[in-house]
Amino acid sequence: MLILASTSATRKTLLEGAGLHFATHPARIDERVVEAGAKLSGPDSPAIAKTLALAKAMAVSAEYPEAVVIGADQVLALGQTLFHKPATLADAAAQLDTLAGRTH
Repeated sequence: MLILASTSATRKTLLEGAGLHFATHPARIDERVVEAGAKLSGPDSPAIAKTLALAKAMAVSAEYPEAVVIGADQVLALGQTLFHKPATLADAAAQLDTLAGRTH
């Protein structure tokens, strides 16, 4: 059994496009807690994304030990600042204003 430890529509589409048959199961983790722990050891954005992906895969693997579990994550960063899904349209507009014209 193959499980995607996510309900991301984009990740689901990528795996379907590869012709894989799989189930989806969201990881029940507090991503901000995992992220905060990763930041304490000073990793950069790619390392934080890998830490989050591993935490998701491990959480789902604990529930389905017989399955192959795919964990994935991404982070949006500008310098040392990490951005998360905006809660409101105003937050989204503020993020876009901050990121506009800058490499992130």
